[in-house]
Amino acid sequence: MKHVLFVLPALLLAACQLPTNVALLKVDELRAAQNACLSGNVVQFDDGVTEASRIGRFVAMSCTVQTDKLVQYAIPHANRTEREAFEHDAALRATGFVLRARGQPRS
Repeated sequence: MKHVLFVLPALLLAACQLPTNVALLKVDELRAAQNACLSGNVVQFDDGVTEASRIGRFVAMSCTVQTDKLVQYAIPHANRTEREAFEHDAALRATGFVLRARGQPRS
């Protein structure tokens, strides 16, 4: 019985930290805003000649505000590695939008 009394507070604390539907919806909303920025900015940067991944990085940099909002909500105290992972992901997805705009399959 003693062990249950010590485990129960830990379980309750863990349950309070589980993502809620509201939190997941907010992340989805922020991701959608980031995707809209990425796809919308392809036309502005793509010259049709430059390597798609390079254009993808430019597009991702143009959407830094949306990426930062997503990072701040998903990981409030993100370290450099975590932030860079979000930026890398944005560049990869932007490259996909570039390839799609060019009518090429994503590699």
